[in-house]
Amino acid sequence: MTLEETSHINKLRELMNDTEELLQFGTWQWDVATDNVSWSEGMYRIMGYDHRAAPQLSDEFYLSHVHPHDAEEFRHIRSNAIATKTPFEYTYRITTHQHQQRIINIKMKFVLNGSGEVVKGVAINRDVTEKTQMLHDLMHYKRIVGQKEEFLNVGNWELDMATNKMTWSDGMFQLLGYGHHDRKDGIDLFEFYRLHMQPEEVRKANNAIQEIINNGETYVRQSMLITKDGSVKAVEVFGKVLKDQQGMPAKVLGTVRDITRLKEYEQELEVKVQELNRSNQELEEFAYVASHDLQEPLRKLTTFGERLRNKCADQLTDEGSLYLNRMMASAENMRILIENLLEFSRVTRTQFPFERKSLQEIVQEVVNDQDLEVDGGKGEVQVLNLPVVEVVTTQMRQLFSNLLSNAIKFRRQDVLPVVTISSTLLTQTEKEKLKLRNSNPYYRIMVADNGIGFEEVYAEKIFQLFQRLHGKAEYPGSGMGLAICRKITDNHKGLIMASGVPGKGSTFSIILPEMQAH
Repeated sequence: MTLEETSHINKLRELMNDTEELLQFGTWQWDVATDNVSWSEGMYRIMGYDHRAAPQLSDEFYLSHVHPHDAEEFRHIRSNAIATKTPFEYTYRITTHQHQQRIINIKMKFVLNGSGEVVKGVAINRDVTEKTQMLHDLMHYKRIVGQKEEFLNVGNWELDMATNKMTWSDGMFQLLGYGHHDRKDGIDLFEFYRLHMQPEEVRKANNAIQEIINNGETYVRQSMLITKDGSVKAVEVFGKVLKDQQGMPAKVLGTVRDITRLKEYEQELEVKVQELNRSNQELEEFAYVASHDLQEPLRKLTTFGERLRNKCADQLTDEGSLYLNRMMASAENMRILIENLLEFSRVTRTQFPFERKSLQEIVQEVVNDQDLEVDGGKGEVQVLNLPVVEVVTTQMRQLFSNLLSNAIKFRRQDVLPVVTISSTLLTQTEKEKLKLRNSNPYYRIMVADNGIGFEEVYAEKIFQLFQRLHGKAEYPGSGMGLAICRKITDNHKGLIMASGVPGKGSTFSIILPEMQAH
């Protein structure tokens, strides 16, 4: 052999060695008669040996590295292959010289002599540990996705725009009521999906897909599906277009979510809301009619009481005069209570238009109308830069009038009332915390006073009808003012809350949207 031929062979060996290392495989031969085994460099690498210090190679030596159960199976498969003189393939576990666990895929074929007997086995071993692990992880991920789909009642699909072919996840079959034994390979899933829809729904689905292909990237729509057993499901379909490098639609990815129970809950809730609205309306009508009808006997009671006082006062004993005065005072309290009850029912019974209005102007008008003269001095109201919002003007006047009246009424002795009215724009976090519509700006208007305050445990109770924290002898009133304030904020899709510190004052926070939903 010439030097040039030797050099060429060495280069080929180097190339083969590099290829085996790159592709993680090795080749070997097994002489059936002598049990001699020869390995390539790739085999030494796979098995963890240095070919210069490796022990004597043999079939048994190699099989001693194979997992015992797999070694037994390997011998059985190889014996059958030798008997039938056919190649075979097998995947099994080995332990390398460095005690590493690897997974090997072997492909072996046989060399026959002139008599047709097997004399050699020629094999290629590939290290498929990483590939097997990836496959295992993929199957595990698929199981997790399947479990999530089943738990969340969702299915995922993909539509190829070029071929009009659809692929599905297992969740899609589950949504349509099919088990594993019902599924068939090779069916046209796009047409199969359409078979579970009414013709009108098919048309709407086609229009929705065409719309996002032409004008957008995503769509969300609700639809109805007919399952295998004929039942009807309400679903929400989300679709997204994926485009190719030229910007042309290539695929549509979609998710289908079963919202049947959600729709049932919505319908049940709607019925409950209608019943509640009807009940509230009936109660408001009753309160209005009852209060209105009570005015007539109350007027007579007051009128005859006044006549009795004017004409017969000199004939009454001191005890009789006391009884008459108590009766007239009770009648007056009753009149105030009826007027406030009528006022409360009018807030929702009477429909007034909303208009954009400056709260600064409304509050200033209320302040000008209020009598701030107390104990020989004049109270102070500071109005700081209030926003422009959509409101019912008369109701807003009433709300701030009630709050200012409260601040003046519940003042501390020998301390002139000071009320500060300010506003801030709610942050996104604040809106989320209060569960408000994120798309609409909201303002917090704060009415803070330096009055007697209250214990925090009463922060909610003070907004209830007829609730009072003090006796009428201390602070007159019907206990309706703050209930009316809450009714007004409810009517404006807003909130009202209160906080207080005994002896230091109270703060009322009114949350109002900038715009009303029409």
